[in-house]
Amino acid sequence: MPYEPTIKRNPRQLAIEQHFHTAHAISLFYDSDEKVEVMELSSGEVVRRHKRAKIFCTKRTWDQRAETGYMVPIENAFHEEIDNIKAFSERNHEAISKYCILWRLRHECHLSNPADVVLNGVLGSSLTKEQEETIESNRAGFFRDDGVVPSRFNSGRQIQTDLDRYWGNFSHVKWGLIEAVDGEFIVADGYGDFAFIPISPKKAFFAGENDQKIDRQLLAELNTKSVSRAQEYYFARKISECPIA
Repeated sequence: MPYEPTIKRNPRQLAIEQHFHTAHAISLFYDSDEKVEVMELSSGEVVRRHKRAKIFCTKRTWDQRAETGYMVPIENAFHEEIDNIKAFSERNHEAISKYCILWRLRHECHLSNPADVVLNGVLGSSLTKEQEETIESNRAGFFRDDGVVPSRFNSGRQIQTDLDRYWGNFSHVKWGLIEAVDGEFIVADGYGDFAFIPISPKKAFFAGENDQKIDRQLLAELNTKSVSRAQEYYFARKISECPIA
């Protein structure tokens, strides 16, 4: 459904701008002015943006239970891996895999713009908007007249279900650290089924690979892959430093 605004001034501090790729991960590509360069595919323009910019966010696409609940430990464990790079044998490969799945599912949900769900045979709840927001702030759900459930509640549950469903394909995956010796990485807004995560201008995690340094030619090939996967934008510390094949 279209974005549903909260009560004026959002008194219960419900999440509105939701990152499908975390703000912290984006910030690791900052330049000296604490911004990144973003290629907007719709306009073909390169703009400089802060990690909280609207282009990096979707608006109330999943519910508060998901935003402040099961998604948080997945993000925190991934942040530990990108903030404190460990040797291959000591790396928390499961944490990287879980975040890779979460990013993919949130991005796909953002792009799909899911519709509200209608529960057949359910009578109206007659809740006020204030009551609805109180319920959601307590990580619960509700339905409206004629059994309508706002899409974000179904999205939050579906992402959680799909995390478990995809885990069987990722539970044993190992992630190599790829380091560019010449040039910098581009980051797509999402990668779909391509298990690749740039984590800084010079480093990326790549599923199924060993830790290795790569030359400019291979970097260009990976950057080309990132550009081809991008749906709405891609970003980098400085795009002119990122070779493309």
